Parts: sequence; C-alpha cells; structure tokens
Amino acid sequence: LGRPLADALGRHYRVVGLDRAKDDAGFPIFEADFTSDASVELALTRFHEQFGRHIASVIHLVAYFDFTGDENPLYTTVNVDGTRRLLRSLQSFEVEQFVYASTMLVHAPGRPGEHIDENRAIAPAWAYPKSKAAAEAVVEAEHGRIPYVILRLAGVSHTDLLERHDP
Repeated sequence: LGRPLADALGRHYRVVGLDRAKDDAGFPIFEADFTSDASVELALTRFHEQFGRHIASVIHLVAYFDFTGDENPLYTTVNVDGTRRLLRSLQSFEVEQFVYASTMLVHAPGRPGEHIDENRAIAPAWAYPKSKAAAEAVVEAEHGRIPYVILRLAGVSHTDLLERHDP
C-alpha cells in the first residue's frame, strides 16, 4: 500500500518514508527497524536534520503479517511495540495527525454476508488482528498531543488505491 499511497499523496505533499531498507521509491526513505528503539530514533533524527520538526501526517503502515495464522513474536515486536516506539519518538515533532492502518479483522467475526462496521465489538479471532487491536490500544494510550485516527482497512488492493486517489 505504501508506494501507491505515496504516489497519490506526492502530488500535493512532500512524501518521506521510513522502511527496513532504502529502495528507489522516488522519494526519500530513512532506514528504520521497528523492532529497535535506537533505529527508529536515528531515522527520525535524520528526518529532522533534513526536513525539520513539522510533519503534516504520519501514515503508519508498518506491520508484520504471515499466512500461517499462528502466533509469532514479531506480531508483538513489530506491530505493537513498533507502534509504541514510533509514537514515542514522534513526541518531539509537530505532527498534525497520525493515521494508524489497522484492519476490520479486529472486530468480532460475523456470519457470511453480515455487515461489520465500527460499532461491532473488538474481539479479534487470531494472531494478526489480535496484534493490530493491541497496537490500536497503544495508539490510544501513547499518542500524547498528536491527534490520531485509526483506519480499519477491509481488503484494499493496489489497484483500488490508485483508481480512487482523486474524486
């Protein structure tokens, strides 16, 4: 989701990324390992040196996911603790908004064909959405003075994002 989103936002904003490794994305990327306090802090120090302390929006897409459905320590160290690391490191910046990309899977499952919306109970059924629900709680607890929104995605393809970026 990151690259198509950056392409869409890049028309009106300067886009800068934090990721595990630099690549040729067409915009600056600072290397950041979300399992390491020092790495996230260093990436944001470098960001500050180049771009200053004002950030219009942080869109947090970093997450660990695997297809097994099994518990994995990375669900905690990346999804939950990584979110905490990022928010704590952002407290010295002037951030207008923090957008946390979560999942509709945090809600209690429904029957086939039944609609699920934000009023359904938070009751994730397996490892990945449990970690996303825990990360949502971290956002609520650790956002400090940074306004935030939790965006619960429900199956978005790259094509959907590209086609719907302009009204």
